[in-house]
Amino acid sequence: MKKRILVVYATYGNGHRIVAEYIKKSFKKKDENISVKTIDILDYSSPFIKTVSKKIFEKTMFSKIPIIWELIYKFYNNKYRSIGTKKMCYKLYDKNNLRKEVVKYKPDVVISTHYFGSMLMEKYKKEGLINSKLCTIITDYEIHEFWTKSIKSEEAIIVSNKEMKNDLLEKGISKNKIKVYGIPLSDNFMQDLDIDDLKRKLKLDNDRKTILFFGGGNNSKSSLAFLKKALNFDANFNILFIAGKNKELKNKVSKLAKENNCKNIKILGYVNNVYEYMYASDLVVTKPGGLTVTECLYLHKPMLIINRNAGQEKGNYKYLVKNKFAIKTSHPYKFAKYLKEIANNDKILKNMQKALKKYGQKHALDDLFNLIMK
Repeated sequence: MKKRILVVYATYGNGHRIVAEYIKKSFKKKDENISVKTIDILDYSSPFIKTVSKKIFEKTMFSKIPIIWELIYKFYNNKYRSIGTKKMCYKLYDKNNLRKEVVKYKPDVVISTHYFGSMLMEKYKKEGLINSKLCTIITDYEIHEFWTKSIKSEEAIIVSNKEMKNDLLEKGISKNKIKVYGIPLSDNFMQDLDIDDLKRKLKLDNDRKTILFFGGGNNSKSSLAFLKKALNFDANFNILFIAGKNKELKNKVSKLAKENNCKNIKILGYVNNVYEYMYASDLVVTKPGGLTVTECLYLHKPMLIINRNAGQEKGNYKYLVKNKFAIKTSHPYKFAKYLKEIANNDKILKNMQKALKKYGQKHALDDLFNLIMK
């Protein structure tokens, strides 16, 4: 009989969904005889709740007014206050159509990449709707009470580092449940690529350091302020700017590069081979989203963290800076100062790369698959 694996996520940002898709694709590739299904819990809530909750999180709290999300995040990072999170989750997302879908699938294992999914699956198991093994992947680099409240009944909890493991131990989670595997990534990030060949393929000057600039997403306006400073170093670096699906941003950057007579910048929209550009880069300029951070950690790429960051992203960059994997700045003039130092001192990036090589979690999908198939 086929083993049935259900992967549950919530599309608050893209990271939780992408990790779920990586798991599905990898597991099916490893064993064609297993069944893997993904579910976005927001698809089973009302259209109004789905639209409004995503807009509040992605547009208002997270990007436009980050201080609001920061205050909410801090307020609920308390074992007593966070109790209300479960009640809210049940009221908004515990719908009959979701219950029916989960029960109909009869999963042997449920993997959740978002705490709301973990909360719901824990509830369904307690009610006897499912008899599945439960596994949660914490897709951040610190433990918030949102996660703690959702993992009491899990058979396995996947974290990214020993600090997170120790935090969970202090919160009373059994040692046997905690697995330091890291956040699962695409197999594209596991390749052994020749960097010189890759730079030739991407038409990058091999004599220059390459800066990869992720400028799309919700913080595109502030990204432009940092890019303007980077263009002053056009003679020192290859600059790669990825605007994603933001065509307006791509056009603005193209205009800016032309006005500044920049010759060593490549401006890209959405690309399917982003991993190649990351492999070819010496420095990645980005906000500290969990997935991008993990990609850089896997590839040992130093990071320069920009923009105002709140909530879980603040926790992410604190972990990176503490371990000397990244430099953080929210001011364009300081950003320019760091670029000047990097251009004139090779030791800065070399020291960060040396620190990054200590990060050992690079086989999360293999480790997770072996755990699930036991």
